Amino acid sequence: MGNPPVLETHNASNNTATKEKKKRRRIHPIRRIARLILGSGKRQKNEDVRRHDQLEEGKTCHGPSRWHNLLPFLEPLFALDPKLSFIEDRILGRTAPTTTPHDDDNFTLPKDLASLKNAVEEADLPCTCDECAPKLYKISTLASHGAIEDRRNRPAQLQPKHTRTFSYQNDKRAFGLGPQLALKFHGTYEAMTLVRHHVAWLDATYLHPSARPTPSVHHLRSLVATWHPHLASSDLRSSLSTTQLNNLFAHLNRVFFSDQVPPHNKALSAGFSYLDARQTECFGKSFYNPVVGTQLLLHPVLYRGCFQHQNLSHIDSLDPTMQQRQQQQMATRLYNRLGTLLHEMCHAFLKAYTCRSCPMHDSCIGPLGHGRAWQMLARKIEQVAAVVLGGAVDMGRFPSLLRDCEGSGRLPSVHDLEVFGMSGGGSASSSGGGVGLGITGIRVGGGGGEGEKTTIRRVE
Repeated sequence: MGNPPVLETHNASNNTATKEKKKRRRIHPIRRIARLILGSGKRQKNEDVRRHDQLEEGKTCHGPSRWHNLLPFLEPLFALDPKLSFIEDRILGRTAPTTTPHDDDNFTLPKDLASLKNAVEEADLPCTCDECAPKLYKISTLASHGAIEDRRNRPAQLQPKHTRTFSYQNDKRAFGLGPQLALKFHGTYEAMTLVRHHVAWLDATYLHPSARPTPSVHHLRSLVATWHPHLASSDLRSSLSTTQLNNLFAHLNRVFFSDQVPPHNKALSAGFSYLDARQTECFGKSFYNPVVGTQLLLHPVLYRGCFQHQNLSHIDSLDPTMQQRQQQQMATRLYNRLGTLLHEMCHAFLKAYTCRSCPMHDSCIGPLGHGRAWQMLARKIEQVAAVVLGGAVDMGRFPSLLRDCEGSGRLPSVHDLEVFGMSGGGSASSSGGGVGLGITGIRVGGGGGEGEKTTIRRVE
């Protein structure tokens, strides 16, 4: 009866505290192995302090290490358990998370191009591109990152008879003009250097006043003209097979990427597939892994602009106005589906060849893959596609930019907006007003992959 003695209460509390101290949190076995191989957290903190001291002058990238070869095999583990992503951060040498919260709690994402321009001018953020801040893009030597060579500048006797590639890439291909990139188990090129070189090649090959259509361009035009009814159908599953899509991928790859986007591994995958028609969150998705190759998923029904008007393909009418609207709708389907394919091929191209150890890689690629490097490449491809295909190809650059702004919590700089061709208010890039930017009826948010987001709002 009554309260227990004070000494007994004190001893009981001490025993409880001792048990709590002895009880340790169990560590995941994979985390233990990673700590054993990559080092302890204390050593990593000391390394972070040393790197922080170098930020003022810019960190020098020494290229990927041997641990980068493990990343293709660890990616499935990261997808299953996001807590293991610290292994990827440790291998890549990341000192901070790729996404940062909004600095302002009242931050509102712009809904149109004019409001984005006003928000960017009001924020007036410093530009971190390779032209405005070159000290942030230091590399140790060209040997650590590789040098991009042009086939046109190489004598015929220096053309390699056999290059070491993955087994599923040993198909015989005719060497044409264009950049020659070395495909390894990890990317070796600095992102902005790679993109600027590829943009210069596209300019010289297709947009220069003296440029003439190449045989590859004639083949692509013939293929698109022949398959126009199939590519513009209301449901691709009943009109276009995966074999045809692979053939189309090969032609687009040859014209726009000089055959540099890695193909799929025929022994492990089909390379192409269709998304579930009930999904409404994206038009397409892309995945690249050095073992499997490039995988593209395309929505069989949806395309950018599909919600602007009702489906007119099933209406039989002799009215010239109705027939013209049907032709316009079919042309929109054709060009925007090609734009979705090119959109995803840009993702695969950048992931296959860019060095992920570079300090500005995450900033240039973006949290969702639509950063500075992707925007510059996509804009140039839109301009080239307008010349090659004879129509405005929509790659959805504006909604993709908004998604990356939402993911990173950071607006682009004024200079970035000018380079992206989005600094003209309501008008847009030279690819044709707001059409090439995918501005009409956008909705931002949701999803976390590399897929191109759909425009969900309907226009009555």
